Amino acid sequence: MKYDNPVDVSVKILTSSRNAKDVFDFFLNVKNWESGGIISSVIKDENDQWICDTPAGRAKIICIPDKNCGILDHTFIVGDVTWNVYVRVIPNNKGSTIVWTFLKPDALVPEQFYEQLKSFDSEIDGWRRRLENDSRL
Repeated sequence: MKYDNPVDVSVKILTSSRNAKDVFDFFLNVKNWESGGIISSVIKDENDQWICDTPAGRAKIICIPDKNCGILDHTFIVGDVTWNVYVRVIPNNKGSTIVWTFLKPDALVPEQFYEQLKSFDSEIDGWRRRLENDSRL
């Protein structure tokens, strides 16, 4: 039996004073992702998939949520690169912790994978500011 070796993995974390339900609802609406400052022009198409502009080009986001389990997994497709992103919203006392696990797409070498994820840290900062400061959420 042949086994493939695991691919490179990167984990990103955001902790918020917002409760897990509010945070889940915030990230379930991909339009809110614009507040991270990297993606723009987010629209939902007729197939319940999200389309947006990114620095790497036009992207499609297919969400696979499970609200009862706090799962916000999604597939992010830009060009010929498909990212499978595993996201968990975890209750943390009166707040929450969000964990993103990225597996390196086959189309990227490790250096490209880590380089492309650098901008995700600034997205997390933008989302944190919006979650903590926007009382309308």
